[in-house]
Amino acid sequence: MLPFEKNFQPLSSIPARGLTVALKVFLLSLFILIMGSLAGMIIFSFWVKELEIKLIILGFSVPVLSFLTWMAIAEYRAKPPKYTQIQVDEKGLHHYGKNTLPQSLLYESLFANSEGGAYDVLWTDRGYSESEFDLYIFTKNELDVIKAQPVKFKTTVLVRNPNALFAHFVKGIMYFRPDLKIDPNVLERYHISPHK
Repeated sequence: MLPFEKNFQPLSSIPARGLTVALKVFLLSLFILIMGSLAGMIIFSFWVKELEIKLIILGFSVPVLSFLTWMAIAEYRAKPPKYTQIQVDEKGLHHYGKNTLPQSLLYESLFANSEGGAYDVLWTDRGYSESEFDLYIFTKNELDVIKAQPVKFKTTVLVRNPNALFAHFVKGIMYFRPDLKIDPNVLERYHISPHK
């Protein structure tokens, strides 16, 4: 064990269960309201006398209702792993869940910038958005190609301390992967001193 591993304490996520439940109830209510409105439009179209209006209502309502029903069934059947806890420790960032295998992003799995950039840990939007910046690292994808990947939480509950977890992960990179260069914007974003 390296001497600074003892000083690098694990940091776990703090779940916001009440807020998560409130958000899920709101979204489910909104979904039910939209589905009910579309079904009501279809029923209403049978009382409309004018054929053009009836075709417009049915032409809009039936495909949208079918698509939303298909999406709901596909989402229910997919059942992605339900991660409820995140932890950052001396090995990396880990997602844990009940009856689910843990998923980890290990410090040892990080690579240098394969795109020729000056930094290996980035704070950028990668050109996709001007307002949605993310923390990016370089890892191997499924095709064994080193690519920039955003660091994302995959929990089914909202997390109260996401910035603290990201900051701890960046500090872990500084401690355990000093060979990787961290963009000063990352250090500024998470209020980390560039000196250990």
